[in-house]
Amino acid sequence: MSRKFETKQHQSDLQFLKEAMALATKGYGRVSPNPYVGALLVKEGQIIGRGFHRAAGEAHAEVMAVKDALENGHALKGTTLYVTLEPCCFHGKTPACTDLILKSGITRVVTAMEDPNPSVAGKGHQILRDAGIEVVTNLLKAEGDRLIRHFALNQREKRPFVTLKAALSLDGKLATQTKDSKWITGSEARKQGHFYRGEHDAILVGKGTLLEDDPALTVRYGFETKAPVRILMINDFSNLDEKVIKSYQFFDTSLAPSMICYHEKNPPESSIAASISQKGVKLVSLKETSPQALLAYCFENGLMSLFIEGGAGIYDAFITADLVDEYLLFYGPKLIGNPNALELWKNSPIKNLEDAPQLSIISAKMCGESLLTTATRSR
Repeated sequence: MSRKFETKQHQSDLQFLKEAMALATKGYGRVSPNPYVGALLVKEGQIIGRGFHRAAGEAHAEVMAVKDALENGHALKGTTLYVTLEPCCFHGKTPACTDLILKSGITRVVTAMEDPNPSVAGKGHQILRDAGIEVVTNLLKAEGDRLIRHFALNQREKRPFVTLKAALSLDGKLATQTKDSKWITGSEARKQGHFYRGEHDAILVGKGTLLEDDPALTVRYGFETKAPVRILMINDFSNLDEKVIKSYQFFDTSLAPSMICYHEKNPPESSIAASISQKGVKLVSLKETSPQALLAYCFENGLMSLFIEGGAGIYDAFITADLVDEYLLFYGPKLIGNPNALELWKNSPIKNLEDAPQLSIISAKMCGESLLTTATRSR
């Protein structure tokens, strides 16, 4: 095989994998606890089948691509399967994709990366190789990791993926000294924030944000996804009176499911607990109101990603605990100043720059009049 042909084949493989990745994102907000996966079937350079994982519990991308090809009258013998993640090799809610591939007539499989799930982790690729199928993998590992970052961290650390979203002034303030924060950023930034909400299983706020802003914490602007669970984490129930319970959007569970996580030493009075329960809001007692305790509860109950919306105390706790995996920082074109203004990490213990957490900036882009900087923690 000539070097020129190998280069041409490699370029073709990359092109089809990138198209499969774009296809994978059509599962937006519905696949958890599974990863986003897209697949293409290609024969003689032409795409004959497309598929993506639509929602948890439904068919995998490979199955959908095979179904698409067959329904359009294509024979699968001699085809190449392009898939963003290593095909699974175990029976869960759906059959193993390796079984389907082995009996389909597919002769070549190209994947972006291996599956971080220990139940697969290279085993799927090996099963295919042992059966005489050509396997090429890890062609777009960095892009694949990014695509399934929630799932990969779930598998690796056995906890939810944590995204911190904040709207800041250009000088890094969350709000003025009087806690006025509407609106630091513009409408385009707010719309983008809703898109990211929709990627997550749960949204977290503290009591201050709830009482100050009465947020709906729903996904709007036309983004179609399942409603993330709204979580309020508090140390006590002071100021959560009957008026708040009756009128605040968080307690309207027709909008989205809600839960309150509180310290077991400070439970609500029976009348308040009854009013909250009557609204359909779940009450969860934790041994401590720490990020670690909340994440453990979420993971145990199938919430695999958490979107932090504020306020300052919640931000501070998660950053201090080093439990933020991704930062979405929206900077609006305003200056606030004043040492009493609210900050993202007010109680930082950092005294020397060399001790500061190191972040990797993934992207910086304009959202209307605002700037979105996306960064991840370097671990």
